[in-house]
Amino acid sequence: MRSSNGTAISSKVSRAARHWRTTSSHSFKRDGGYGVKWPKELTRDVHATIAVHKGHDAHIAIAIGSRIQCVLELERFFGRRYFFPKIDYFGEDWQRAAELVKKGCECEFGPCPTEFDTGLIVDFGMYENLRATQMPKIIERVFSVKTWRNVNHHESHALMAYYSSPFRSSLILSFDGGGNDGTWNVFVGQGLEVYRVARERINLAKSYTRVGSFLPAVTGSKLSLEKLCSLLPSEGDPDYQDMLDSNWTGTFMNWPLEKYEGFAGKLMGYSGIKAPSAEASEWLRQFYHRGVEVPDSQFPIHVIAQMCKSEEERQAVAASAQDEFTKFVQPRVAQYLLDLKGQSVNVEGIVLVGGCALNVVTNQAIRETLTSFTSEMPDSTKPKDVYVPPAPNDSGLAIGAIWSLYPPTVRQPLQYLGFRLFDAEILEDEARKRGARKLSDLGGVEYLAELLAGGPAWQKEPRSKTPKPVIAVVRGRQEFGPRALGHRSLLAFPDSEEMRDRMNRIKFRQWYRPAAPMIADEALEYVFGHKFGSVYMEFAPLVREEVRQRFPGLSHFDGTARHQSVGKEDEPWVHALLLAVGKWTGLAALINTSFNSKGKPITNTVTRQQFFHSCVSKALFQLVFSLWCILLFHFPFGVFSICHRPVARSLVSKRLAKCSQFFCLKQGRREFGDARYLGRLGLCSH
Repeated sequence: MRSSNGTAISSKVSRAARHWRTTSSHSFKRDGGYGVKWPKELTRDVHATIAVHKGHDAHIAIAIGSRIQCVLELERFFGRRYFFPKIDYFGEDWQRAAELVKKGCECEFGPCPTEFDTGLIVDFGMYENLRATQMPKIIERVFSVKTWRNVNHHESHALMAYYSSPFRSSLILSFDGGGNDGTWNVFVGQGLEVYRVARERINLAKSYTRVGSFLPAVTGSKLSLEKLCSLLPSEGDPDYQDMLDSNWTGTFMNWPLEKYEGFAGKLMGYSGIKAPSAEASEWLRQFYHRGVEVPDSQFPIHVIAQMCKSEEERQAVAASAQDEFTKFVQPRVAQYLLDLKGQSVNVEGIVLVGGCALNVVTNQAIRETLTSFTSEMPDSTKPKDVYVPPAPNDSGLAIGAIWSLYPPTVRQPLQYLGFRLFDAEILEDEARKRGARKLSDLGGVEYLAELLAGGPAWQKEPRSKTPKPVIAVVRGRQEFGPRALGHRSLLAFPDSEEMRDRMNRIKFRQWYRPAAPMIADEALEYVFGHKFGSVYMEFAPLVREEVRQRFPGLSHFDGTARHQSVGKEDEPWVHALLLAVGKWTGLAALINTSFNSKGKPITNTVTRQQFFHSCVSKALFQLVFSLWCILLFHFPFGVFSICHRPVARSLVSKRLAKCSQFFCLKQGRREFGDARYLGRLGLCSH
């Protein structure tokens, strides 16, 4: 690794850059005058490490040697999306999280360690306060840790992504909204060594998300933009042209962090509805480039004026924001590759990491234009492919920190390193209470495939009111990272746009949000015309026209699909399910979206998952917990109030009328809003 000033340092020292505190030194000891006793730190397979990232997407990871054993994402435990520790509960929350790791982490070769040789903290220097500096003491209430070190943000990103990639050498771009070592860092990986080669003052994440912060379809609030537009002169006003001539404005939309963090993903989905606007593209191009030169640059007034005109204009602005994002990133990656060639450095692949690497549209463009992946003949002048890890956002930082001490010599699959159900001990009792049957007794994946395909097993169900069901699957350890990959998923067959829309209604999501299909490797070439592997939903290739016609729920408005490719080696059970579905339907694919409701993280308790289903039981049929198959029609929730019958429109205004206030109560909280909203979604009649 090279430091930010370019000096070469030894790989181990640089990757765990700074000691938190010193401990007693270890030295060679003679035994009876002969031989050597190795210090524990040099015995890689027994060295235990714990790593913590305490910013948003906070998490804890533990490892034995270079093998990652588990990752706890705090948002899954506390039920707060993009979990950012609150000051008032900082010590309490982190201690509870550490206690859960001690109780629930699964280790490969026996009991998990409770004593660690090294503790690592990512990003120290960011978000600091007096309580945050007490992190070592908080963790040591639960575990014993000999020494603590700090690892930089983008170094952790780069190491995690490179060492989990299939490449022996690569260009690595780590770019996001901020870390203690910047926002845009470029590295080169060769063998087990990683070098930082560039750091630029580019915060593209901030600029892109700022565009989304103005758009009501992204933010969920019309009032902010309406208020802003009301302050602008109208087109016929003499001051209108003067306003446009000013070009730039310092207007900001301020949003809570937990809401703001979701804007980039929503903007990417919203951008696929319309074609880009030439005028908006020109101004946003200047805005993105201006942000490189002027921190916190002003926003183009022409783009605000265009957004004030109509919903169609706002959709065109969103398309321009995405298009210019790609046009900003792709040429820079191309230039870095040229610069490396100028230094006689060839790389096998391109690795993208950081929050911006969740932009599947840009990832796809880089894959198609800068690599030989789609070439008919091998092209040694280009990298082979692009790799994006399962957790390119900040939820992957702790793994990179661990690998800064012990880089792996064997590639480790990472996608299912999360925890099993936090309350798994109640599952069997809950299943029996609700008349659940073993999935294996019903026919296993073959039975599940028959249901999803709308076959006889589904048709003979007397209460089935739709041609095909939506089924929730909860099995094994939870996914690590922001994508649901078949262990905490809602699944359906993509033979209609209505099914895609129904998935969004179930989750109370915006109508334009894309559904992400999971596709067996054997069907990839038929769907895309090329075997586009995408194990972690990291790309969005164009679906063939014939396939879009036959299976309209498979693709987004722009004809692309942010898919998960599944081979037998990736996830044997999901792969077998897809092949079984293919026997019924002719396509080994399903729509796959995460098992959570709007604004909530992916659920990981029996209680929350049953609660979610009780609130949308009219839209769902079955919940599959590991080997249990629970019919939702058998859920007798006495504490939850569900509307099952039409209510006169005049009753809607009455506070306690069923459906006038749609209550899904848990500890006295109202979860989903009133009947007017739910009626529009088709989940509550009035």
